[in-house]
Amino acid sequence: MLPPVLLAAFPDLAQDDPRVIHPADPTFNCVAWVAEVTDEWWWPADPDAFWPEGIANELTVDAIVAALGTVGYTICANGELELGYDKAAVYAQAGVPKHVARQTCDGRWSSKLGQDCVVSHATTGGVEGVVYGLVVVYLRRPTSC
Repeated sequence: MLPPVLLAAFPDLAQDDPRVIHPADPTFNCVAWVAEVTDEWWWPADPDAFWPEGIANELTVDAIVAALGTVGYTICANGELELGYDKAAVYAQAGVPKHVARQTCDGRWSSKLGQDCVVSHATTGGVEGVVYGLVVVYLRRPTSC
């Protein structure tokens, strides 16, 4: 069961079959989660966070896409399940990146919600809204799924 504060922040999650799949952990965030890193916080323009060398250290969608490119992601057309690929969705508000979610092998999506837990949800829409904005780009990389 999701904590009430998360359901209040992400009301669409209630209809998206949410499941907590990793407990709250302030060590890593959504970008790190998508990169499959759980021991550091990835975020541009944050002097206390990790950011891949050679990637523009600016808070832009392009910088997030480039950072995830360092772990094999490239832009793709959509978030539909595609055998042989991991997918990611980048969320933004007014062009400013706010969140990244990762698709799991069963087609569900997983989101590391700030310093809180990782939640599995049925669609990318589960975390769209006033907190994270809308999906603005999808990415994919080869996987063993």
